[in-house]
Amino acid sequence: MFGKKKEKKKGVVDKVVMGAIIGGAIGSVVGITVAPKSGKETRKDIVKAKNKFIEKHGEEIEEVKNEAKKQGGKLWRHIKKSIKKHR
Repeated sequence: MFGKKKEKKKGVVDKVVMGAIIGGAIGSVVGITVAPKSGKETRKDIVKAKNKFIEKHGEEIEEVKNEAKKQGGKLWRHIKKSIKKHR
């Protein structure tokens, strides 16, 4: 019983962290995009922001990607099992 509650809480925290990461990335891109600079300057700024973002959040991004792959694999196995069961 306590395990499920802990997993649910971890899932919520993971979603909040991922939302903050994605929100920060989107906010950065929008801020850079609407800035009154030339296209060349803006592209340089975007590359700098991307590199800074990856440097700062790379580990979290990898963890989320790995967890998504793991969960996706579980989901796929469940779907295949369900399809076989209903044939």
